[in-house]
Amino acid sequence: MTGGILLWVVIIVLIIVFIWLFFYFIPLGLWFSAVFARVYVPIGQLIGMRIRKVPPGIIINGMVSATKAGLTLKTDELEAHYLAGGNIRSVV
Repeated sequence: MTGGILLWVVIIVLIIVFIWLFFYFIPLGLWFSAVFARVYVPIGQLIGMRIRKVPPGIIINGMVSATKAGLTLKTDELEAHYLAGGNIRSVV
């Protein structure tokens, strides 16, 4: 009886950890805000930003600001600028 309960506890903990990792690596809220601002960023690129240690919020917010101002920028350009030590907010 206690072995079955322990198994369920382990399964629930694993599910919670999986969900947390999913939403950490795939920031769906940020992706939705980008889509509604007409900045189309693939979800795979957001995952890549997390892996490359680039905060997607800074890049996407910069892209949204640039798009609203009528500028045409690429996320790769802003990522490269960030990785070189630049200030995205000042540049946009």
